[in-house]
Amino acid sequence: MLGGNSRSRTHTRRTRGGTASACAAAVTATAVLLGPAAPASADLVPDYRPEQWGLQTIAAQELWEDTQGQGVTVALPGTSVNEEHPDLVDNVRVDTRFGTGGDAGAGSAMASLAAAHGHGFDADGGMLGVAPESTVLVLPTGDRLAEAVRFAAQEDVQVILLPETDGAADLAGATQAAVDNGVLVVGPAGGPEDPNVLTVAGTDADGALVPNSPDTGSVALTAPGADLMAADTEVGYTEVTGAQYAAAMAAGAAALLRSDHPHLLPGQVRDALVEGSRSGPEGLPALHLPSAQEQATAIAQDNPAFEEDVLSGDGQGWAVPVWVWFATVGAVVVLGVLLVVLWIRRSTADPYGVEAERQEEDERIAAERAAEAPPASRRKRGGRRRRTRGK
Repeated sequence: MLGGNSRSRTHTRRTRGGTASACAAAVTATAVLLGPAAPASADLVPDYRPEQWGLQTIAAQELWEDTQGQGVTVALPGTSVNEEHPDLVDNVRVDTRFGTGGDAGAGSAMASLAAAHGHGFDADGGMLGVAPESTVLVLPTGDRLAEAVRFAAQEDVQVILLPETDGAADLAGATQAAVDNGVLVVGPAGGPEDPNVLTVAGTDADGALVPNSPDTGSVALTAPGADLMAADTEVGYTEVTGAQYAAAMAAGAAALLRSDHPHLLPGQVRDALVEGSRSGPEGLPALHLPSAQEQATAIAQDNPAFEEDVLSGDGQGWAVPVWVWFATVGAVVVLGVLLVVLWIRRSTADPYGVEAERQEEDERIAAERAAEAPPASRRKRGGRRRRTRGK
């Protein structure tokens, strides 16, 4: 995962610059001499897909008809990435709130192995990652790696890919927070022990562990990790070897499974990758996506979107206490009753205004009668009428 004995190495192949310019000049000169011909620009786009033995080994293409990682974000904290590389444009988002540090060479290679989409006409050139339609959230940082991991866990990512470091940073708390938030954490094997991280070691094209690999006891999964074609810091490509690049392949594989089975918990996706593997070097599990997909499908069938253990709070990750469900249902019922009562009262309370008109008419009649009544006599009751004299 972090640090370790695995040594990463790179061998850069330049696909732009002198050689490409010379080829372009030759094509232009030929066009001038011979006149218009079929477009030759596609011939200038390098196609390294046949050389991507890692994709063929894990059989990633067999899942691409169902999913290519769409809707999934892989966070890559602690590194920089060339987001303008033609194979990564629009698949990478860089957030520099934690700094601008990190190995851009390693970061660009890891991002491309996980999520490169190729380029050229119909993406027929360049290279492809394991999940070419997923997104990579890059969080460059110096000594704030743990903060970056915690931030990524809150940013609606599904997978976190850890870089190779010197092991000085204590990430146990951050990785636990990530798992609690439903994120699968993947990293290179060989660093401090962390049960929250799916640790990956690299193998070569012959299926053997790469030289200077960490002790097998620290390895949970193996994946292609030697002489892998990857994006460099400019617009070209490089061959890389190391555990962190094998971890990038595994992170891309996790993105495919999480895209196809979004309701599975991190531990269930991890089990699918490990248990749905093939036998690898020294008895270690070797990543194989078709069998991992079968395992994930079986887990999904046994664990539907609304699981009993999740409802009872016994699951991991997003467990919801039972009392919350009862309180929610009770609130809905009470609200429904109140709405029904209000509707009944409104529907029976003189909807056409008849009572109001009747009361107004009674008041008008009473006022008219009062106006027509004769004035009251001023003679006091019981008084004697005085007789007129002389009569």
